Amino acid sequence: MKKRFEVRRLVTRPMEIISSIWDEPIDFYTGDLSPRGTYVFSELMPDMGEHIVCSFNLGDNLNFDFFGEIVRINMLRRKADENYYPGFGIQFTDAGPLDRLKMRNALFGTPPPVPTMRRIPTSGRRVGYPMVERRNTETRPSL
Repeated sequence: MKKRFEVRRLVTRPMEIISSIWDEPIDFYTGDLSPRGTYVFSELMPDMGEHIVCSFNLGDNLNFDFFGEIVRINMLRRKADENYYPGFGIQFTDAGPLDRLKMRNALFGTPPPVPTMRRIPTSGRRVGYPMVERRNTETRPSL
């Protein structure tokens, strides 16, 4: 298990991602963010180890463009996971010390995420998540 170098912060921001498997940039939302990487909510899954380009801003004209690598994929395949967010983790591969320092300063005071998986609110709308219809669980075959 890799040691975590930075504190993750609970930040939901739009992030534009360019991948070799998608024809054009796609907008996603971050679930948490640190100066070394992020978790992105998505039902579109890239391949593990794929290299991508991601762009986002943290306000006050702080725009960041990083190369990244997909280091985690969370597809939520079990029936018990149906109320959680699927997504993938990105490690920023070219974030220099100055960029990380700017991100730390911009994220200062933002709380870390609660150490549990994020559940979909009972209202059915996924907060901080692109407008995607909730899965219809009535049509699923039971195991």
